[in-house]
Order: sequence, then structure tokens, then C-alpha cells
Amino acid sequence: MRRKMIGLCEATKLYGGAGITTFPRPRYVPDGFCEWCGKPLPKRRSSCCSNECTWYFNRATNSAYGAGGGGGYRNHIMRRDNYTCQRCGTFHAWVNENGIPCPTSDGELDVHHIIPVSEGGDDNPENLITLCRDCHKEIHRRNDERDIV
Repeated sequence: MRRKMIGLCEATKLYGGAGITTFPRPRYVPDGFCEWCGKPLPKRRSSCCSNECTWYFNRATNSAYGAGGGGGYRNHIMRRDNYTCQRCGTFHAWVNENGIPCPTSDGELDVHHIIPVSEGGDDNPENLITLCRDCHKEIHRRNDERDIV
């Protein structure tokens, strides 16, 4: 049975904020350009060029930031790993209609415990990696086969 990962606040208390909350959100456009449409940013704007672009960007990336039960902490691990499967190398950020990747887990990524919790592993960021669903299933299928033999 799958257990919920600890939340971001609890992880920060247990493992220290420096090792968890310092993973910056990846930007897939150069500084000074809108993260949604790619146009140059007007003065006093730091992420999106308009309220409309801000709304679309926030809506597209919301799944990565919300999600109770460790969603925030899971997203920090995915953020650290640049939304890329650490086994097969596939990049999983969602690409919007402007051709710009948006930092979201797209539902195809999992956070995997290198040392399983059942074997004493914990939620320390050093024990967690980002895997795509296919690689994650393959790793667990191999582990299950080993247990049967």
C-alpha cells in the first residue's frame, strides 16, 4: 500500500529548508521575457507580460504547486530534477500553445524512494528521485520479481 509523502512544511523541519526550498522553479525563457507567451516583459513585470498571461501560466502550473499530501514537497523534488525522469532522461514539462515548456508534473512523473520506506528509507531529498510512470513501474516490477524468487 502506498503511503502519502510528508508535506513541504514537515520536510523543511526535518531536513532543513536549505536542502529543500532552494530549488528554484525552472524558467524556460530568458530573463526579461514572459513565461507564457515569450514576449518581452514590460517594466514592473517579472514573470508574465499581462494579467491574461499570468492567469494562463498559473492555471497551467497549478497542478504542480497544489496537490495536498506532499504535493508541494513532491513538486520541489521534481523541480530539483527539472521535471526530467532520472532513469530514461525524458523531459516532462507541459509545452503550451506558444511552444514554451511550463513547469508542471503533467501527471506522468512520480517521486521514487531510492531506499524503500519498507526498508528504512525516509523522505530525505537525498533518498528521492523523479521518475516517469513507466520507469517507476518497471523498477517496482523488478523489485517484486526479486521478492518472489
